[in-house]
Amino acid sequence: MVPDLFTDRYAPKNFEEFIGNVEIVDRAIAWANEWKDGKKQKPLFFFGNPGVGKTALVYLIAKEMGWQLLEMNASDLRDKESIERVAGAATANSSLFGSKRLILLDEIDGIQSQDRGGGSAVLSILKEANNPVILVANDAYDKKLASIRPACEVLEFKKINYLSIAKRLREICAIEHIEFEDEAIKELAKNCAGDMRSALLDVQSLSPKVTMDNVKSLSYRERKEKIFPVMAKVFKGKNISEIRTAVDSVEVSLDMLSLWVEENIPRQFDLLDAANAFSVLSRADVFNGRIMNRQHWGFLKYSIFLSTCGVGLSRRKDYNFFQPMAFPSILSSLSKSSSVREMRKGIAAKIGAKTHCSRRQALADLPFISELVNQESHSKDFVWFFNFDEKETAFLLKKKSDDKNVIELVKESKAIEKKIILEKLHGKQATLFG
Repeated sequence: MVPDLFTDRYAPKNFEEFIGNVEIVDRAIAWANEWKDGKKQKPLFFFGNPGVGKTALVYLIAKEMGWQLLEMNASDLRDKESIERVAGAATANSSLFGSKRLILLDEIDGIQSQDRGGGSAVLSILKEANNPVILVANDAYDKKLASIRPACEVLEFKKINYLSIAKRLREICAIEHIEFEDEAIKELAKNCAGDMRSALLDVQSLSPKVTMDNVKSLSYRERKEKIFPVMAKVFKGKNISEIRTAVDSVEVSLDMLSLWVEENIPRQFDLLDAANAFSVLSRADVFNGRIMNRQHWGFLKYSIFLSTCGVGLSRRKDYNFFQPMAFPSILSSLSKSSSVREMRKGIAAKIGAKTHCSRRQALADLPFISELVNQESHSKDFVWFFNFDEKETAFLLKKKSDDKNVIELVKESKAIEKKIILEKLHGKQATLFG
């Protein structure tokens, strides 16, 4: 099962539970009520820092109004078929069950100028929509969105006040029976910089006790550990705090750690738990995509949490058997292909030097040269002419370098070289004494 994260468990269940940005919540309720009364409204455009509740408020509106939610993001608006699907849902008068549809266009600032849909497609959807539409972005003033903003009512979400965050965290700690120091809760609330989602993950990772010492420990690493014991904690750890402490002490890069986790999921878990773990890992990959598209590294904390704590606690049961951790196979494959590429380049350089062509052209001609070398009647001549060694000859013949035929072929090519040298010497001697 997917771990029950605090971000899901304590998502606001009604408007009263929503923390911060009261004016925007009131405006969104009024906007939704106008739609409910049959009065068409301009789309809303929510923007602000991650974790301040933009998407959570959209979900809440759909739930409270009894509307069907259709969620799309910028990557879903890159081809004609997807755009037509969104446009059709937006322009239809009602959903299958007779209620309105709420169209959520999330991560809209991630739209690329080269996308075939682009801003013009979004603008067309907004103008023709007969259903409520809300756009969500971190930055509404990205130049790619200049044509979209005038068609919307733009609302900026401010960072949530740390006192409001601290109050909610205390309530959650009481519900979860988590011991806490009041100053530690305040410090954690300040450190999250208005990101409620981050604060919830931090509290969950520090449970069952939130103290000033472990709040401070979130910001630095006390020791370094090798990858194997860290991986054992990821897959066998009993709680978030145990796994997170191990991950904070690892000495490999986070990208490398993710590859280790991915490689070992099917080795450490049974089929169902592996499926659950990969589901959580895919959620981490969504955040990695957002990091690359937007260069917003604040999402990294979510990616790390899901790919380690999320994966480890997605299991239904503990596994007491010992199964050794495997090195990421993709790195081995890349290493092997790297040596193959280097071999091809070396052979191409020799071919290019002899045939007076570029290495690129020689690489293109490599299959032809390989075929010639495989012709038994002329193999030794081509090996001699291009001065191929045992490894290069074996590569072209698709054999091992210690193969008897390869060794014999290189030996014969050297005999040709020796014969030519002797003939040249004899020719010079004949000239001198003739």
